[in-house]
Amino acid sequence: MTYWRLHYHIILATYERQPSITLEREKMFYGIVYKKADELEIKVHAAGNVEDHVHIVASIPPKLSVADCVRHLKGASAFAINHMEGSDGEFE
Repeated sequence: MTYWRLHYHIILATYERQPSITLEREKMFYGIVYKKADELEIKVHAAGNVEDHVHIVASIPPKLSVADCVRHLKGASAFAINHMEGSDGEFE
């Protein structure tokens, strides 16, 4: 049985640090992040945000690079938020 313990503190900022994480978007964001993390076998230990950035503490398995993890989490969350009803499609 292989043992690994890799913890990362990931910070995702909005485009130009614009305060665009509203309560509605925040709910959507966390739902998508936790779902995508589960799909990728990433364990999210903690997550929190303010209106212009998000902090995520996660264990990423060695089979997945940190860059791929961030790409998947950012891509899935931005896609979902941009396709929300009433969204302007400008969330980056």
